[in-house]
Amino acid sequence: MRPQSSDTFGGVSQAANEEPVVKVSEDRDGAILELDASEWSSDGLAMTLRSILDQSPQGVSIWIDHPSDETNNSLTRLGFQIQRDLFRMERPLPMEQRTDIETRSFIVDKDEEEWCRVNNRAFAWHREQSGWTPELVRERQTESWFDPSGFLIHQRDGRIAAFCWTKIHSEDTPLVGEVYVIAVDPDFHGLGLGRALTLAGYQHLEGAGVTQGMLYVDADNTPAVTLYRDIGLEVQVVRRLYQR
Repeated sequence: MRPQSSDTFGGVSQAANEEPVVKVSEDRDGAILELDASEWSSDGLAMTLRSILDQSPQGVSIWIDHPSDETNNSLTRLGFQIQRDLFRMERPLPMEQRTDIETRSFIVDKDEEEWCRVNNRAFAWHREQSGWTPELVRERQTESWFDPSGFLIHQRDGRIAAFCWTKIHSEDTPLVGEVYVIAVDPDFHGLGLGRALTLAGYQHLEGAGVTQGMLYVDADNTPAVTLYRDIGLEVQVVRRLYQR
């Protein structure tokens, strides 16, 4: 869902001169561009994207934070269509609501296959999140942020019933903690596990010294958005996916 590595295109580098940045990376579906529309003028964005796209194959995806009607018009002229919106939701930690649900840490080299089965059942409707494999999980385990103690597993009847995989953004000050992936096996829907595992994830992050919590959620996933609002998360950024 989110690219794991990126480069900055050409001379458009924010580090040196505070100019807007376009991040270029790849996932299993091809090239991905990422940018914040609020940093760009309409003409500047259109010119930069044309320059990049002239060097890129078809099938490029573009994630844009803070899109506007002008952004939509510019991308339409370049042959792109809106595919989906994500909300970045945030709130300070700790949370008022708490849970005492029992969880354990993910066990490396043991839980990968069962976790993939549960995740892919839970996200069977989702284009990106449904395709996890043990190899992809092991790839994530090589990331500097991976911590099995923050990968919370809830078991029932000897099975993984639900999970909450957290991620700490250590480059941010103050520390930001993300609920990276959370799901409930369809066999255990209706038990309140989604709420409980979300709270458990943020409680773990709080215990690790994190003071700001966040997550990404599909804007049209009304039950999830409603749940997250109920525990105090608020939409801070709209992130829109364009494809052609």
